[in-house]
Amino acid sequence: MSIFGFYAEVNLGCVCVLMLLFYSIKKLPTPLLKYPLFQKLVLWHIIYFISDSMWAFVNDGVLPKNTFSVLLVNYSNIVILPVVAYSCFLFAEISTRPDMTRKQIEHLQVKLLIPIIAQAFILLVSFIVAPDFWLNDKLEPCDLYYMLLAIMPMLYWITATIRGVIRAREVQNQPNFRTYLIVASYTPGVLIAGGAQVFFALTTPLFCFWCTFIILFVYLHLQNQLISTDSLTMLNNRNRLHDFLLQQREEKDSFVIMVDVDHFKQINDTYGHAEGDRALVLVSQALKKACEQLSYSMFLCRYGGDEFLMIAQTDVPDEVVKKIKDCLQEEVSKENGSRSYTIEASMGFARWDGRPDSFKESMVNADKKMYEDKRLA
Repeated sequence: MSIFGFYAEVNLGCVCVLMLLFYSIKKLPTPLLKYPLFQKLVLWHIIYFISDSMWAFVNDGVLPKNTFSVLLVNYSNIVILPVVAYSCFLFAEISTRPDMTRKQIEHLQVKLLIPIIAQAFILLVSFIVAPDFWLNDKLEPCDLYYMLLAIMPMLYWITATIRGVIRAREVQNQPNFRTYLIVASYTPGVLIAGGAQVFFALTTPLFCFWCTFIILFVYLHLQNQLISTDSLTMLNNRNRLHDFLLQQREEKDSFVIMVDVDHFKQINDTYGHAEGDRALVLVSQALKKACEQLSYSMFLCRYGGDEFLMIAQTDVPDEVVKKIKDCLQEEVSKENGSRSYTIEASMGFARWDGRPDSFKESMVNADKKMYEDKRLA
């Protein structure tokens, strides 16, 4: 087997793996936008690896090697690779900015595609008008081609990594640190694998290996997130709480805060379960906003039914409770006139010393205070 034949077969093997993954992602039961974006990311990797395999077959002579075929496969690669990088950037941006609206995402997509479309058009014209400029006597691309092949994808990948690292350093993003780390890890691997493959003329498709590996790793991470995420509110669930309690941490005083939606059964019975779900989502949005606006470490989950649980590393739990009430009032005021009932919540808190074996006692004490608050409401 020739070196180019081996190169193409490895690429196509990775394509088979990613096609199975593509089908699995399509079946994931979640409304989050980052999952279809991840599916598109996988699809564009598949398309690029197929294009790269065609490049190898042309170089190997399996497909006719002439000026037209060489320009065609090289043009295909130089157009598709920036789209791969664009898909990575978009997925990284959505994964690390869950507050983005659909309109903001659509606007970002348009802006990011402009340089790709411009480069594709200019190269198409130049490939047609001046093919000899791009190829030498051996029908090999010139150095400028390889520079253009790398520069735009690198801009997308490096920018995504830098933005992910910056966001990972922000306090409110610490609970999702693993997501930011995975996003940031793509580019260094691409630089090492792709650089070694190009500059040392390696015949093993290291770029393909690395991309497939990191995509599989991201897929497993997304699966783990689904297992640990409440499907309605998109908050952590009790599985994630269990993992959180087992993490190594300093034995530093924190407060367990229980939040319960008032008169939730009445909302369900009177207005239906769909309206009850709407109330739970509104409360979860208020809790997330409160966590984002507070400057210390917070853990938030839907504990069950209409109960939410927060763990705050602070000495002033009253400040957290006040912030939650302010955020809830703010979220409720946005929907004035669209509901015929009020949404309020009762809260209670208790000190926790950070040890897993004492957490249940702290939670029970917080729960008792929450029901005291509910009786006084």
